[in-house]
Amino acid sequence: MTKIVHIEITSGDVDATARFYSQVFGWRAEPSPFIPDYIMLDSGTVTGAVMSDTYKDQKVIAWYEVEDIDAALKAITAVQGRQLSDINTIPGQGKVVYAADINGTVFGLKQPG
Repeated sequence: MTKIVHIEITSGDVDATARFYSQVFGWRAEPSPFIPDYIMLDSGTVTGAVMSDTYKDQKVIAWYEVEDIDAALKAITAVQGRQLSDINTIPGQGKVVYAADINGTVFGLKQPG
C-alpha cells in the first residue's frame, strides 16, 4: 500500500515559515545540502520541508512512497495524470519526481533506494 512519506510547504519567505513550524511544533529545521531555498523539517516520525514558492506555487505537496517509480508514472499517465519533472536521484534517499492528477494537483513520488 502506498503511504505519504513527506510533505512540502511552499512559501515566499522560506526561513520565516520554517522557523514558524519549528517553534510551533518543535520540528528540527535544517537547510537541504542539495537544494537552495529548501529547509528540511523533521518531527522525529515524519519529514517535510519548506521550499520557495518559485519552485511550485501549490501551498502543500504530499509525497507518496512507491516501489517502482516508472510503473507508478505509467499508471498516472494511463488515467490522464501528468509527469511534471524529470526523475531525479537524491543521494541516500532514492528517486523522486513530481506528477499531477487529472485536476492539476501536484504531488510527488519517491522510490527509496
